[in-house]
Amino acid sequence: MIKGQTSIRNNIEDFLCPFTDMYISQGSNGKYSHRGIMANDVRGKVAGVKYPYYAPCTCKCLKTYPETGQVMWQSINKVRFSNGRIDYATFMTAHDNAMNAKVGQLVKQGQQLGNMGNKGFSNMTGVHCHIEVSQSSDTTWKLNKYGNYMFNNEYDLDSCYFVDNTNIIKGMGGNWKTTNETPIKELSRKEIIDQILHIRSKVKFDGIFKVDIIKSPVSSNMFGCCELTGCSIDSYRKEKVQDYHWIPTYDFTEVDKNGAATKDQKLTGGSSYVINKNIYEIIDIDVKTNSAKLKINNHDIWVYSTFLYEV
Repeated sequence: MIKGQTSIRNNIEDFLCPFTDMYISQGSNGKYSHRGIMANDVRGKVAGVKYPYYAPCTCKCLKTYPETGQVMWQSINKVRFSNGRIDYATFMTAHDNAMNAKVGQLVKQGQQLGNMGNKGFSNMTGVHCHIEVSQSSDTTWKLNKYGNYMFNNEYDLDSCYFVDNTNIIKGMGGNWKTTNETPIKELSRKEIIDQILHIRSKVKFDGIFKVDIIKSPVSSNMFGCCELTGCSIDSYRKEKVQDYHWIPTYDFTEVDKNGAATKDQKLTGGSSYVINKNIYEIIDIDVKTNSAKLKINNHDIWVYSTFLYEV
């Protein structure tokens, strides 16, 4: 991107590449300081020059680390990433010798965000901007097993920012896209938002679900739902299911099959239907089975991600 550049579609900012010239001197999951993390070290057209870089979206300063010229930023609203996902962007920039960001500072998309530099631990690749991006609002900044700091939900940067008006000098083979190459997907004039779930995603249940069986004794206040868990009714009846396939009744409201509330609110296996309007946080993901782990009333359950939507 260039200074002052903005990109907004359907009232959602596109997350732009903050560099006018991009020469990646160390890529994601490198052998050195990037091992196990999705970060890039980016220098400009001429090595050693402390080029400016710009705000890829309208963002707010959350934390500063003056000893390394490092700043944690977060978008003020959800943004559109180059992989089509729409979510908050939480990102780190580092090594700015002249870093003067303040916590709470707001920077609009296209305004200067900082300068490439060599402050802190950056001797390996010279003057550059270290940048890594989490496609979430999660601000966790933790050491990985290789001793490098990282976010949760990090993505490789070619899945994060659009390279409109960026001169790619060395792109490390990334599948870099412009906004024209990631068209908006619409249904009935409403943009379809990618619902890729992550650990710590906030979700709601989507649908009306049948209570297939009530766990014995009734006082356990648990029910089985074949649709949500994938367990057969026979497995439930013969107690061959795991404890995490039984779902607490407390947060579920009985309705008829069309979603209208019933009067007695006493669940019956095989005939009752329920809904749940509460918000939960995902505590684990199993990609192989497309399942998510939630905690409901201090009970861990696994359900299909298909029946959850991100909020």
